[in-house]
Amino acid sequence: MSTPYRGRRFLAILAVLFSMAVALPRFLTYTPYARFGAELNFDTPGHFGEVRKVVGPPAQGLLEKGDRLLVVDGLPFTRDQFRQLRSSGGLPHGPLPLRIQRGSEVIDLTLPPVQLGVWQRVRLFTYPLIAVIAAPLIAFLLVWRRPDLAAAWGFLGYAALQALFVVWDMFHFPQGATSPLFRGYLVLYGALVWWYPASFLHFMTIFPRPRWRQPGPWRSAWFWLVVVAYAAPLVMWLFGGGPVATQENLFPWFQIIAMPLGTLSLIGHYAWPGAGREARRPQMSERVLALAVAVTLLLAAASWVLFENPRIYVWFSLPFVRFAFASVTVAFLAAPLVIAFLIANDPVFDPRRVVVQSVPYALLSIVLAAVYLGMVVVAQRLFGAATGEEGVMPNLVAALVVAFAFAPFWSRLQRGLNQIFGRDPQALRRSLDRVGQELLGALDRDEVRRAVDEGLRRGLKRHVALEWPEPGAPRLAEGEELPEHAQRAVENLLVQAGIRLENLALQGQRAAAERQAIELREAATRAELRALHAQVQPHFLFNALNALAYLTETDPPAAQRFTERLADMLRYTVEAGDRPAALLSEEIEFVEDYLGVAGERYEIPLEFTYRGPQEMLSLPVPPLLLQPLVENSLKHGCAPGAPALHLELEARREDGTVELTFSDDGTATPNGGPSLGVGLTNLEQRLRRFAGAGASMEAGVRRGENGAAGRGFVVRLRWPSRKEAVA
Repeated sequence: MSTPYRGRRFLAILAVLFSMAVALPRFLTYTPYARFGAELNFDTPGHFGEVRKVVGPPAQGLLEKGDRLLVVDGLPFTRDQFRQLRSSGGLPHGPLPLRIQRGSEVIDLTLPPVQLGVWQRVRLFTYPLIAVIAAPLIAFLLVWRRPDLAAAWGFLGYAALQALFVVWDMFHFPQGATSPLFRGYLVLYGALVWWYPASFLHFMTIFPRPRWRQPGPWRSAWFWLVVVAYAAPLVMWLFGGGPVATQENLFPWFQIIAMPLGTLSLIGHYAWPGAGREARRPQMSERVLALAVAVTLLLAAASWVLFENPRIYVWFSLPFVRFAFASVTVAFLAAPLVIAFLIANDPVFDPRRVVVQSVPYALLSIVLAAVYLGMVVVAQRLFGAATGEEGVMPNLVAALVVAFAFAPFWSRLQRGLNQIFGRDPQALRRSLDRVGQELLGALDRDEVRRAVDEGLRRGLKRHVALEWPEPGAPRLAEGEELPEHAQRAVENLLVQAGIRLENLALQGQRAAAERQAIELREAATRAELRALHAQVQPHFLFNALNALAYLTETDPPAAQRFTERLADMLRYTVEAGDRPAALLSEEIEFVEDYLGVAGERYEIPLEFTYRGPQEMLSLPVPPLLLQPLVENSLKHGCAPGAPALHLELEARREDGTVELTFSDDGTATPNGGPSLGVGLTNLEQRLRRFAGAGASMEAGVRRGENGAAGRGFVVRLRWPSRKEAVA
């Protein structure tokens, strides 16, 4: 935890201790309910008691505001007499005879004993005291968890002042005389209460986020309303004579103005979220909860104001009215929990979670209590009928039965609730394990996203909003919250999904690089072929055209055959530039055409022979594989005076390797060897691009059977066998 967090938490503790220190003396020295059921004022002529406010029974229906109590129980009811009665034990609890003055009329009546009904006691004591404890406690827990939120501090200040106001409103009647020091404390207490409406308005304008932007809050009308609300008590004290003198007349009007304005701010923010200045927009569920809080605050304020009127209070005898008032009060007590949840969006304050966890157990407790009572009643009757006495044994047996039954019921109910509402850690773990297996088999981004979304929906029983940046791992969308038991598991899943996405991206990049490399190799091969064609075709065309001109004059039929062969050869060389491979049979046909054209310019016969199985004729080979070999033999192997030149191609396949051997019986010019010629070197490079790194080429003088150097030149080409067809 950082140092600022510790400091802010320490300040929260000091704020709670200060509010307790202010409220505790009044709580200990004042009584919550008067014998008359009315607040009395003795600052009157003669110091006779005067009814300032009717609180409840027994004054309701008998006394009215402004009635002056002249005689009580046969004695003048002055301030001094009232103090003597309180110091001697208080007013009688039985019927109390009174003589009052109402206007100009003197009336004798009897005040009955204080008899409060169940609903009256709940209204007068239980709910306000719970409000005093619950709201500050929830606000303190909120600040403790999120001391960085300004709204949390505003909530704590409002809850503390609300608690002071409730204590001030309930405990009006001192149990004895007050000292000057204590009267000064009461003045300070009354001054603090004055800021309760201002704190409510302030909190509503910053809940869940301020209605103004920083910097420059003075541009917002709500900011100036809050400033005026905090300054208003000082102005009213200045012109009214202090906080105590203006408490009864001006403070209610201050409440009537400030609190509806605060509620209006809350309603406006959530009813029209598009008009807010915050970057974060509330979700529909948050809007419903906030508007429910606003309606609850309005109904609670209206009901408390209405039931202060004695004429309307008689409606409280109706069951429907009592039920409606109780419902509003319960909702008002639950409002701090909803407010804390909306401020921090913390699952600890989630009212839905509280309902899910508490209501079923309350129902189970009611059922088990009914079972217990039924067992006790039946067992006691049976025991009494058998023995004629009453015993504690039936109670003990029933308690043991219920205790043993509660444990399995509780565990099964908890497990069922967790499964229904997506809070079962085991179900979540099984779902996420399944997602992990699906991620290993995902082939693209869509499959990864579908697996994660479906897995979270299965494990948590709801849709989880995720953001899928490109690139990067998925993350929770803004405003999306997870239960505590699921946070770490979901984070691990998102990291795993990010790793899978990264692997898929790397595989795609590697595949793209491989495709690009293949395309570059093919482009290089085609470029080399085109360069070869550019070198070969002009040379052949020059020699072929000279020979064609000679044959046209001397042997026209031979010239015609020569032209056909030349056309076939040129057609093949042009088409080979756009093909990745050719058949060995097509290469042999090209060699025959080539030798047919070349034979017109050589005086010796040129013969070509193929040796090998017929199925090898369909072997894929690089285009124009044999042309450099034939040209090399013609260029270096034809010696003057030689009877003929024999060329031979032998093909075989052995142990997954293809071997082509091209040889001639011409002059054994050592053209190969460590430094091959340009044509043979280019041929070796093209062969390796075609067949891979395993391809090789050897060239050298032809050897005889005894290993001695013979006549001619030989080239051996080897590469791993490939079974794919020619494109």
